[in-house]
Amino acid sequence: MSKEGGLRSLAEGHPVLVAMAAGLVAGAVAAVSDRMLDPLVTQKQKRRDRRVREAPAHRIAGPHFGAKLLGRRLDAREKKRARALFGVIYGLGWGVIHGRLTGRYPFLTRWGGLPFAVPFFFACDGLIAPSLGLSPRLGRIPWQPSAKELGNHIAWTAAAELVHRVAGVRS
Repeated sequence: MSKEGGLRSLAEGHPVLVAMAAGLVAGAVAAVSDRMLDPLVTQKQKRRDRRVREAPAHRIAGPHFGAKLLGRRLDAREKKRARALFGVIYGLGWGVIHGRLTGRYPFLTRWGGLPFAVPFFFACDGLIAPSLGLSPRLGRIPWQPSAKELGNHIAWTAAAELVHRVAGVRS
């Protein structure tokens, strides 16, 4: 059996595993995207951003939830681990959500997943993060950091779509 055939049979038998893998790969790609897009945000916009929030929600969510779970402040090493754990949980969870929604609504996979990526950004940065107290509402965040986050969500979704296509879930 060829490697491609093996991926396709895994996808057919375990689409949730493919979705989870897609979410993890997409998270790694989004981290690279974040570093690549960061120089496009001016220092002035970064200062304005820091006045309204400590950091982007994806950066502080792990330490925030870890501190709540443990009932104490985390040291630097624990914060790093909490960020990594949150990244894995986020990737697995959103990978499954992405896989299920795009399986049910195939139009969300068009143009590298752009119809999924934009609502994904607004769900995460516009609704979930503010409702959890991780970030202010989007109207308070300067446009450049928000545009960078939108770019990260587009990169995440495109990577997840690519994994699904390589695995044979999509054509």
